[in-house]
Amino acid sequence: MTNKRPLSCEKRHYVHSASLCLAVMGLAASPIYAQPVTFSEALDLAEEKAPGIQARGLQIEAAQSEAIAADQLPDPKLSVDLLDTRIAGPFEFSPRPGRNGFPRQRIGISQDVPSIAKRRARAEQASADIIAAEAGKKDEIQNVRLYSALAWVDLYYAHRRLNILKILQDSLDDLTNTVASRLESGYSRPAQAFDPERLTAELADRRARREADVEIAKATLSRWIRIESPEIAGKAPEFELDREALLTSLELLPLLQIREARVKRAEADVDLARAGKNIDYSINASYAHRRPEYGEYVSVGVTINLPIFAKKRQNPRIAASMLKSEAERLRLEDLRRQLIAELQSDLASNRAYKENWLRSQNTLLPLAKKQAEMDRISYAAGRIDLGTALNAAVVFAEAEIDLLDRERTFVRDTVRIKFTYDRNLP
Repeated sequence: MTNKRPLSCEKRHYVHSASLCLAVMGLAASPIYAQPVTFSEALDLAEEKAPGIQARGLQIEAAQSEAIAADQLPDPKLSVDLLDTRIAGPFEFSPRPGRNGFPRQRIGISQDVPSIAKRRARAEQASADIIAAEAGKKDEIQNVRLYSALAWVDLYYAHRRLNILKILQDSLDDLTNTVASRLESGYSRPAQAFDPERLTAELADRRARREADVEIAKATLSRWIRIESPEIAGKAPEFELDREALLTSLELLPLLQIREARVKRAEADVDLARAGKNIDYSINASYAHRRPEYGEYVSVGVTINLPIFAKKRQNPRIAASMLKSEAERLRLEDLRRQLIAELQSDLASNRAYKENWLRSQNTLLPLAKKQAEMDRISYAAGRIDLGTALNAAVVFAEAEIDLLDRERTFVRDTVRIKFTYDRNLP
Protein backbone atom coordinates (compact mmCIF):
# COMPACT_ATOMS: atom_id res chain seq x y z
CA MET A 1 0.00 0.00 0.00
CA THR A 2 1.44 3.30 -1.07
CA ASN A 3 1.15 6.40 1.07
CA LYS A 4 0.02 9.58 -0.71
CA ARG A 5 1.84 12.64 0.42
CA PRO A 6 -0.32 15.72 0.97
CA LEU A 7 0.10 18.57 -1.46
CA SER A 8 2.17 21.49 -0.32
CA CYS A 9 0.64 24.95 0.00
CA GLU A 10 2.24 26.12 -3.23
CA LYS A 11 0.97 23.09 -5.15
CA ARG A 12 -2.51 23.43 -3.72
CA HIS A 13 -2.52 27.09 -4.77
CA TYR A 14 -1.35 26.15 -8.28
CA VAL A 15 -4.05 23.48 -8.66
CA HIS A 16 -6.73 25.89 -7.44
CA SER A 17 -5.57 28.62 -9.85
CA ALA A 18 -5.44 26.19 -12.77
CA SER A 19 -8.95 24.94 -12.01
CA LEU A 20 -10.23 28.50 -11.82
CA CYS A 21 -8.61 29.40 -15.15
CA LEU A 22 -10.13 26.34 -16.82
CA ALA A 23 -13.56 27.25 -15.45
CA VAL A 24 -13.25 30.81 -16.73
CA MET A 25 -12.10 29.56 -20.14
CA GLY A 26 -15.06 27.22 -20.23
CA LEU A 27 -17.45 30.06 -19.52
CA ALA A 28 -15.81 32.24 -22.14
CA ALA A 29 -16.01 29.46 -24.71
CA SER A 30 -19.66 28.70 -23.96
CA PRO A 31 -21.97 30.09 -26.68
CA ILE A 32 -23.98 33.21 -26.08
CA TYR A 33 -27.49 32.34 -27.08
CA ALA A 34 -29.20 34.88 -29.29
CA GLN A 35 -32.39 36.50 -28.12
CA PRO A 36 -34.98 37.37 -30.78
CA VAL A 37 -36.41 40.88 -30.50
CA THR A 38 -39.24 42.47 -32.47
CA PHE A 39 -39.23 46.09 -33.56
CA SER A 40 -41.58 47.28 -30.81
CA GLU A 41 -39.78 45.21 -28.17
CA ALA A 42 -36.48 46.81 -29.14
CA LEU A 43 -37.95 50.27 -28.64
CA ASP A 44 -39.38 49.37 -25.24
CA LEU A 45 -36.12 47.78 -24.08
CA ALA A 46 -34.10 50.76 -25.24
CA GLU A 47 -36.35 53.21 -23.40
CA GLU A 48 -36.33 51.06 -20.28
CA LYS A 49 -32.58 50.53 -20.04
CA ALA A 50 -31.11 53.75 -21.41
CA PRO A 51 -28.85 55.45 -18.81
CA GLY A 52 -29.32 58.77 -20.57
CA ILE A 53 -33.06 58.74 -19.86
CA GLN A 54 -32.42 57.94 -16.21
CA ALA A 55 -29.93 60.81 -16.06
CA ARG A 56 -32.52 63.18 -17.51
CA GLY A 57 -34.98 62.05 -14.84
CA LEU A 58 -32.46 62.95 -12.15
CA GLN A 59 -32.01 66.37 -13.73
CA ILE A 60 -35.75 66.93 -13.46
CA GLU A 61 -35.69 66.01 -9.78
CA ALA A 62 -32.74 68.35 -9.24
CA ALA A 63 -34.56 71.24 -10.96
CA GLN A 64 -37.68 70.58 -8.90
CA SER A 65 -35.63 70.53 -5.70
CA GLU A 66 -33.93 73.82 -6.59
CA ALA A 67 -37.32 75.39 -7.33
CA ILE A 68 -38.36 74.85 -3.71
CA ALA A 69 -35.71 77.29 -2.51
CA ALA A 70 -35.86 79.69 -5.45
CA ASP A 71 -38.31 82.22 -3.95
CA GLN A 72 -37.50 81.71 -0.28
CA LEU A 73 -35.96 84.33 1.96
CA PRO A 74 -32.19 84.17 2.46
CA ASP A 75 -30.86 82.57 5.61
CA PRO A 76 -30.76 84.88 8.65
CA LYS A 77 -27.40 86.14 9.89
CA LEU A 78 -26.12 85.93 13.44
CA SER A 79 -23.57 88.41 14.77
CA VAL A 80 -21.69 88.27 18.08
CA ASP A 81 -19.46 91.07 19.50
CA LEU A 82 -17.10 89.98 22.26
CA LEU A 83 -14.59 92.81 22.32
CA ASP A 84 -15.82 96.34 22.86
CA THR A 85 -13.12 98.46 24.49
CA ARG A 86 -11.54 101.78 24.04
CA ILE A 87 -8.38 102.16 22.02
CA ALA A 88 -8.06 105.95 22.39
CA GLY A 89 -8.99 108.61 24.90
CA PRO A 90 -8.36 108.85 28.64
CA PHE A 91 -7.57 105.58 30.31
CA GLU A 92 -8.72 104.92 33.85
CA PHE A 93 -7.15 102.04 35.73
CA SER A 94 -9.51 99.96 37.77
CA PRO A 95 -8.89 96.68 39.59
CA ARG A 96 -12.47 95.66 38.91
CA PRO A 97 -12.59 93.17 36.04
CA GLY A 98 -14.45 94.24 32.96
CA ARG A 99 -13.98 97.94 33.48
CA ASN A 100 -11.73 98.47 30.47
CA GLY A 101 -11.35 94.84 29.17
CA PHE A 102 -14.75 93.53 28.11
CA PRO A 103 -17.23 96.15 29.14
CA ARG A 104 -19.92 94.95 26.70
CA GLN A 105 -21.04 91.76 24.96
CA ARG A 106 -23.53 91.92 22.11
CA ILE A 107 -25.47 89.29 20.11
CA GLY A 108 -27.69 90.13 17.16
CA ILE A 109 -29.65 88.61 14.32
CA SER A 110 -30.60 90.06 10.94
CA GLN A 111 -32.81 88.97 8.07
CA ASP A 112 -32.51 90.19 4.48
CA VAL A 113 -35.87 90.59 2.74
CA PRO A 114 -35.61 90.89 -1.06
CA SER A 115 -38.50 92.48 -2.88
CA ILE A 116 -41.47 90.36 -3.92
CA ALA A 117 -40.66 91.08 -7.57
CA LYS A 118 -37.20 89.52 -7.21
CA ARG A 119 -38.54 86.44 -5.48
CA ARG A 120 -41.25 86.02 -8.13
CA ALA A 121 -38.66 86.35 -10.93
CA ARG A 122 -36.44 83.71 -9.32
CA ALA A 123 -39.45 81.38 -9.07
CA GLU A 124 -40.09 81.92 -12.78
CA GLN A 125 -36.46 81.08 -13.53
CA ALA A 126 -36.76 77.84 -11.59
CA SER A 127 -40.02 77.00 -13.38
CA ALA A 128 -38.33 77.52 -16.75
CA ASP A 129 -35.49 75.23 -15.66
CA ILE A 130 -37.99 72.50 -14.78
CA ILE A 131 -39.69 72.83 -18.17
CA ALA A 132 -36.31 72.63 -19.91
CA ALA A 133 -35.34 69.54 -17.91
CA GLU A 134 -38.64 67.80 -18.72
CA ALA A 135 -38.27 68.65 -22.39
CA GLY A 136 -34.70 67.37 -22.25
CA LYS A 137 -35.95 64.00 -21.01
CA LYS A 138 -38.52 63.85 -23.81
CA ASP A 139 -35.77 64.65 -26.30
CA GLU A 140 -33.57 61.89 -24.85
CA ILE A 141 -36.43 59.39 -25.09
CA GLN A 142 -37.06 60.42 -28.68
CA ASN A 143 -33.38 59.99 -29.58
CA VAL A 144 -33.12 56.61 -27.86
CA ARG A 145 -36.18 55.29 -29.66
CA LEU A 146 -34.96 56.72 -32.97
CA TYR A 147 -31.47 55.22 -32.77
CA SER A 148 -32.68 51.85 -31.53
CA ALA A 149 -35.28 51.76 -34.32
CA LEU A 150 -32.64 52.50 -36.96
CA ALA A 151 -30.31 49.87 -35.47
CA TRP A 152 -33.07 47.25 -35.60
CA VAL A 153 -33.83 48.11 -39.25
CA ASP A 154 -30.12 47.92 -40.15
CA LEU A 155 -29.82 44.46 -38.60
CA TYR A 156 -33.02 43.29 -40.30
CA TYR A 157 -31.79 44.19 -43.78
CA ALA A 158 -28.22 43.07 -43.10
CA HIS A 159 -29.56 39.58 -42.49
CA ARG A 160 -31.67 39.69 -45.64
CA ARG A 161 -28.73 40.79 -47.80
CA LEU A 162 -26.68 37.94 -46.42
CA ASN A 163 -29.45 35.47 -47.21
CA ILE A 164 -29.53 36.62 -50.83
CA LEU A 165 -25.83 35.88 -51.15
CA LYS A 166 -26.38 32.42 -49.68
CA ILE A 167 -29.08 31.72 -52.27
CA LEU A 168 -26.72 32.94 -55.00
CA GLN A 169 -24.06 30.56 -53.72
CA ASP A 170 -26.51 27.65 -53.99
CA SER A 171 -27.34 28.70 -57.54
CA LEU A 172 -23.67 28.81 -58.47
CA ASP A 173 -23.16 25.39 -56.91
CA ASP A 174 -25.94 23.96 -59.09
CA LEU A 175 -24.31 25.36 -62.21
CA THR A 176 -20.85 24.23 -61.09
CA ASN A 177 -22.04 20.63 -60.82
CA THR A 178 -22.71 20.62 -64.56
CA VAL A 179 -19.25 21.78 -65.59
CA ALA A 180 -17.64 18.35 -65.82
CA SER A 181 -20.36 16.84 -68.00
CA ARG A 182 -20.44 19.86 -70.31
CA LEU A 183 -16.67 19.77 -70.72
CA GLU A 184 -16.82 16.10 -71.66
CA SER A 185 -19.60 16.76 -74.14
CA GLY A 186 -17.74 19.69 -75.66
CA TYR A 187 -20.37 22.32 -74.90
CA SER A 188 -17.93 24.33 -72.74
CA ARG A 189 -14.38 25.41 -73.31
CA PRO A 190 -11.76 24.17 -70.78
CA ALA A 191 -10.98 27.74 -69.67
CA GLN A 192 -14.57 28.16 -68.51
CA ALA A 193 -14.04 25.54 -65.85
CA PHE A 194 -12.39 28.23 -63.72
CA ASP A 195 -15.33 30.63 -63.88
CA PRO A 196 -17.28 29.03 -61.00
CA GLU A 197 -14.22 29.07 -58.76
CA ARG A 198 -13.54 32.72 -59.57
CA LEU A 199 -17.14 33.75 -58.91
CA THR A 200 -17.20 31.72 -55.71
CA ALA A 201 -14.12 33.57 -54.44
CA GLU A 202 -15.65 36.93 -55.31
CA LEU A 203 -18.88 35.90 -53.63
CA ALA A 204 -16.95 34.88 -50.50
CA ASP A 205 -15.51 38.40 -50.33
CA ARG A 206 -18.97 39.90 -50.55
CA ARG A 207 -20.32 37.52 -47.92
CA ALA A 208 -17.49 38.46 -45.58
CA ARG A 209 -18.43 42.15 -45.90
CA ARG A 210 -22.10 41.36 -45.35
CA GLU A 211 -21.33 39.22 -42.32
CA ALA A 212 -19.34 42.14 -40.93
CA ASP A 213 -22.36 44.37 -41.54
CA VAL A 214 -24.47 41.95 -39.49
CA GLU A 215 -22.02 42.01 -36.59
CA ILE A 216 -21.79 45.81 -36.70
CA ALA A 217 -25.58 46.12 -36.68
CA LYS A 218 -25.80 43.67 -33.77
CA ALA A 219 -23.27 45.65 -31.78
CA THR A 220 -25.15 48.89 -32.44
CA LEU A 221 -28.50 47.40 -31.45
CA SER A 222 -26.96 45.77 -28.37
CA ARG A 223 -25.69 49.19 -27.27
CA TRP A 224 -29.29 50.41 -27.02
CA ILE A 225 -31.25 47.38 -25.79
CA ARG A 226 -28.50 45.84 -23.60
CA ILE A 227 -28.84 42.32 -25.08
CA GLU A 228 -25.55 40.59 -25.78
CA SER A 229 -26.45 38.97 -29.11
CA PRO A 230 -29.80 40.25 -30.41
CA GLU A 231 -31.58 38.62 -33.31
CA ILE A 232 -34.44 39.89 -35.43
CA ALA A 233 -37.99 38.68 -34.90
CA GLY A 234 -40.98 39.74 -36.94
CA LYS A 235 -41.24 41.96 -39.99
CA ALA A 236 -40.01 45.44 -40.74
CA PRO A 237 -42.26 48.28 -39.54
CA GLU A 238 -44.63 50.00 -41.95
CA PHE A 239 -45.45 53.66 -41.45
CA GLU A 240 -47.44 56.14 -43.49
CA LEU A 241 -46.16 59.70 -43.55
CA ASP A 242 -48.87 62.36 -43.36
CA ARG A 243 -47.34 65.71 -44.28
CA GLU A 244 -50.03 67.85 -42.63
CA ALA A 245 -50.00 65.79 -39.43
CA LEU A 246 -46.21 65.99 -39.22
CA LEU A 247 -46.24 69.76 -39.74
CA THR A 248 -48.85 70.09 -36.99
CA SER A 249 -46.86 67.98 -34.54
CA LEU A 250 -43.72 70.09 -35.02
CA GLU A 251 -44.79 72.41 -32.21
CA LEU A 252 -44.76 69.46 -29.82
CA LEU A 253 -41.16 68.49 -30.54
CA PRO A 254 -38.87 68.50 -27.48
CA LEU A 255 -36.29 70.60 -29.34
CA LEU A 256 -38.78 73.43 -29.64
CA GLN A 257 -39.94 72.95 -26.05
CA ILE A 258 -36.35 73.27 -24.85
CA ARG A 259 -35.90 76.45 -26.86
CA GLU A 260 -39.23 77.81 -25.56
CA ALA A 261 -38.06 77.12 -22.01
CA ARG A 262 -34.93 79.13 -22.72
CA VAL A 263 -37.09 82.01 -23.92
CA LYS A 264 -39.10 81.79 -20.70
CA ARG A 265 -35.89 81.76 -18.66
CA ALA A 266 -34.64 84.83 -20.53
CA GLU A 267 -37.93 86.65 -19.83
CA ALA A 268 -37.54 85.78 -16.14
CA ASP A 269 -34.03 87.24 -16.29
CA VAL A 270 -35.53 90.48 -17.59
CA ASP A 271 -38.02 90.54 -14.72
CA LEU A 272 -35.21 89.94 -12.24
CA ALA A 273 -33.15 92.76 -13.72
CA ARG A 274 -36.12 95.12 -13.51
CA ALA A 275 -36.72 94.06 -9.93
CA GLY A 276 -33.27 95.47 -9.17
CA LYS A 277 -34.91 98.88 -9.05
CA ASN A 278 -37.18 97.80 -6.23
CA ILE A 279 -36.23 98.45 -2.64
CA ASP A 280 -34.81 95.61 -0.58
CA TYR A 281 -34.49 95.86 3.16
CA SER A 282 -33.03 94.03 6.08
CA ILE A 283 -34.43 93.71 9.61
CA ASN A 284 -32.01 93.35 12.52
CA ALA A 285 -32.32 93.02 16.29
CA SER A 286 -29.63 92.75 18.98
CA TYR A 287 -29.14 92.34 22.68
CA ALA A 288 -26.20 93.98 24.55
CA HIS A 289 -24.96 93.23 28.06
CA ARG A 290 -22.74 95.53 30.13
CA ARG A 291 -21.78 95.77 33.76
CA PRO A 292 -24.71 95.87 36.16
CA GLU A 293 -24.29 99.57 36.83
CA TYR A 294 -24.71 100.30 33.10
CA GLY A 295 -27.68 97.99 32.49
CA GLU A 296 -28.67 95.89 29.42
CA TYR A 297 -29.82 97.03 25.98
CA VAL A 298 -32.08 95.78 23.18
CA SER A 299 -32.01 97.40 19.75
CA VAL A 300 -34.12 96.91 16.59
CA GLY A 301 -33.29 98.41 13.22
CA VAL A 302 -34.00 98.34 9.50
CA THR A 303 -31.46 98.62 6.67
CA ILE A 304 -32.78 99.76 3.27
CA ASN A 305 -30.86 99.72 -0.02
CA LEU A 306 -31.27 102.81 -2.17
CA PRO A 307 -31.16 102.11 -5.95
CA ILE A 308 -30.50 105.74 -6.79
CA PHE A 309 -27.84 105.09 -9.46
CA ALA A 310 -30.10 103.16 -11.85
CA LYS A 311 -28.67 104.89 -14.91
CA LYS A 312 -25.30 103.17 -14.52
CA ARG A 313 -26.30 100.06 -12.62
CA GLN A 314 -29.83 98.70 -13.06
CA ASN A 315 -30.67 100.16 -16.47
CA PRO A 316 -27.69 98.60 -18.33
CA ARG A 317 -28.51 95.22 -16.81
CA ILE A 318 -32.14 95.52 -17.85
CA ALA A 319 -31.11 96.45 -21.39
CA ALA A 320 -28.69 93.51 -21.60
CA SER A 321 -31.35 91.08 -20.34
CA MET A 322 -33.87 92.37 -22.86
CA LEU A 323 -31.39 91.93 -25.71
CA LYS A 324 -30.67 88.36 -24.62
CA SER A 325 -34.37 87.63 -24.37
CA GLU A 326 -34.96 88.92 -27.89
CA ALA A 327 -32.04 86.81 -29.13
CA GLU A 328 -33.61 83.69 -27.61
CA ARG A 329 -36.92 84.46 -29.31
CA LEU A 330 -35.15 84.84 -32.65
CA ARG A 331 -33.34 81.54 -32.13
CA LEU A 332 -36.69 79.88 -31.42
CA GLU A 333 -38.15 81.24 -34.65
CA ASP A 334 -35.05 80.20 -36.58
CA LEU A 335 -35.26 76.66 -35.18
CA ARG A 336 -38.95 76.45 -36.09
CA ARG A 337 -38.22 77.50 -39.68
CA GLN A 338 -35.30 75.11 -39.85
CA LEU A 339 -37.41 72.15 -38.74
CA ILE A 340 -40.15 72.97 -41.25
CA ALA A 341 -37.63 73.21 -44.08
CA GLU A 342 -35.90 69.99 -43.05
CA LEU A 343 -39.22 68.15 -42.82
CA GLN A 344 -40.31 69.27 -46.28
CA SER A 345 -36.92 68.30 -47.69
CA ASP A 346 -37.03 64.91 -45.97
CA LEU A 347 -40.52 64.21 -47.29
CA ALA A 348 -39.41 65.03 -50.83
CA SER A 349 -36.43 62.69 -50.55
CA ASN A 350 -38.65 60.00 -49.03
CA ARG A 351 -41.02 60.15 -52.01
CA ALA A 352 -38.07 59.67 -54.34
CA TYR A 353 -36.83 56.68 -52.31
CA LYS A 354 -40.29 55.11 -52.49
CA GLU A 355 -40.51 55.61 -56.26
CA ASN A 356 -37.07 54.05 -56.75
CA TRP A 357 -38.03 51.07 -54.62
CA LEU A 358 -41.35 50.49 -56.40
CA ARG A 359 -39.68 50.86 -59.81
CA SER A 360 -37.14 48.22 -58.93
CA GLN A 361 -39.83 45.96 -57.47
CA ASN A 362 -42.28 46.25 -60.35
CA THR A 363 -39.93 46.56 -63.31
CA LEU A 364 -36.22 45.96 -62.83
CA LEU A 365 -36.34 42.81 -60.70
CA PRO A 366 -39.00 41.01 -62.82
CA LEU A 367 -36.93 41.72 -65.94
CA ALA A 368 -33.77 40.40 -64.30
CA LYS A 369 -35.66 37.30 -63.14
CA LYS A 370 -37.01 36.58 -66.62
CA GLN A 371 -33.57 37.03 -68.13
CA ALA A 372 -32.01 34.68 -65.57
CA GLU A 373 -34.68 32.02 -66.21
CA MET A 374 -34.29 32.26 -69.97
CA ASP A 375 -30.50 32.01 -69.73
CA ARG A 376 -30.80 29.00 -67.43
CA ILE A 377 -33.12 27.29 -69.94
CA SER A 378 -30.76 28.19 -72.77
CA TYR A 379 -27.80 26.84 -70.81
CA ALA A 380 -29.65 23.57 -70.13
CA ALA A 381 -30.40 23.30 -73.85
CA GLY A 382 -26.78 24.00 -74.71
CA ARG A 383 -27.43 27.25 -76.55
CA ILE A 384 -25.25 29.45 -74.27
CA ASP A 385 -21.98 28.83 -72.50
CA LEU A 386 -21.33 28.48 -68.77
CA GLY A 387 -19.95 31.98 -68.32
CA THR A 388 -23.12 33.56 -69.65
CA ALA A 389 -25.27 31.43 -67.37
CA LEU A 390 -23.16 32.29 -64.34
CA ASN A 391 -23.24 35.98 -65.13
CA ALA A 392 -27.02 35.82 -65.50
CA ALA A 393 -27.32 34.29 -62.03
CA VAL A 394 -25.07 37.00 -60.60
CA VAL A 395 -27.02 39.75 -62.35
CA PHE A 396 -30.29 38.45 -60.93
CA ALA A 397 -28.80 38.29 -57.42
CA GLU A 398 -27.46 41.81 -57.78
CA ALA A 399 -30.93 42.96 -58.87
CA GLU A 400 -32.38 41.37 -55.73
CA ILE A 401 -29.75 43.08 -53.59
CA ASP A 402 -30.40 46.38 -55.35
CA LEU A 403 -34.12 46.01 -54.64
CA LEU A 404 -33.38 45.20 -51.02
CA ASP A 405 -31.06 48.20 -50.71
CA ARG A 406 -33.72 50.48 -52.15
CA GLU A 407 -36.31 49.04 -49.78
CA ARG A 408 -33.95 49.47 -46.84
CA THR A 409 -33.25 53.08 -47.81
CA PHE A 410 -36.97 53.85 -48.02
CA VAL A 411 -37.93 52.03 -44.80
CA ARG A 412 -35.01 53.45 -42.84
CA ASP A 413 -35.74 56.98 -44.03
CA THR A 414 -39.44 56.56 -43.21
CA VAL A 415 -38.60 55.37 -39.69
CA ARG A 416 -36.17 58.27 -39.23
CA ILE A 417 -38.77 60.85 -40.29
CA LYS A 418 -41.51 59.25 -38.20
CA PHE A 419 -39.42 59.11 -35.04
CA THR A 420 -37.91 62.56 -35.58
CA TYR A 421 -40.98 64.64 -36.28
CA ASP A 422 -43.99 62.67 -34.99
CA ARG A 423 -44.81 63.09 -31.29
CA ASN A 424 -47.93 60.89 -31.42
CA LEU A 425 -45.86 57.71 -31.25
CA PRO A 426 -46.53 55.37 -28.31
